[in-house]
Amino acid sequence: MAETILVLEDDPAMQSFLTTLLKSKQYNTHSFAHGISALQHLTEQAVDLILLDLGLADMDGQHWLQQLRGWCDTPVIVISARQTEQDKVQALDHGANDYVTKPFSAAELLARIRANLRQTNVQQQVFCFGTVRLDPVQRKVSRDGADVHLTKTEYDILLLLMRHADKVLTHNQILSQVWGDAYTGRPEYVRVHMAQLRQKLEHSPAAPVYLKTEPGVGYRLKLS
Repeated sequence: MAETILVLEDDPAMQSFLTTLLKSKQYNTHSFAHGISALQHLTEQAVDLILLDLGLADMDGQHWLQQLRGWCDTPVIVISARQTEQDKVQALDHGANDYVTKPFSAAELLARIRANLRQTNVQQQVFCFGTVRLDPVQRKVSRDGADVHLTKTEYDILLLLMRHADKVLTHNQILSQVWGDAYTGRPEYVRVHMAQLRQKLEHSPAAPVYLKTEPGVGYRLKLS
């Protein structure tokens, strides 16, 4: 079955280009120019991926992304003419999965779409590192074959890190995804729970092999 992609772009020419490109690759598409109508559509019908322009007519795309992430974890690729590092970091902190700056090539965008859809398709697989095993369907974690009890927050952090293995996640990305946007800027929350996860999952919590700190930035689940 073909995947469905929602295009949120208020420039008619760009919206037409994106929908034509996607349909040529057999994707189903739903296109919107206004953020509010796109949010309403998503409450009624699920999609597999969202392409988001930040410069919307009725609201700022960053604010739209924040609203979406309050209840929906569908992958979002931001497509924007805004090229500053601050804009990119802010979009990622608000929950974007990827960021493509205009102008871009069709081949690059299609590659980013395929990569994000692949990530979605494996999100229900069993994740493993070392002797730790996480089953997201049953919400069970084990180490050395024995069940490990994690709090909901610990579990959510671990699953987030495992779904983005070998990728550095900033403190604010983790806070936004696990606690919500109201808690960004409070990295001590993450530090406390990461320490607890290391106690439960690492053989040497003081010298972790997998749950690595990226000083001043955030954390990474190291597999390679």
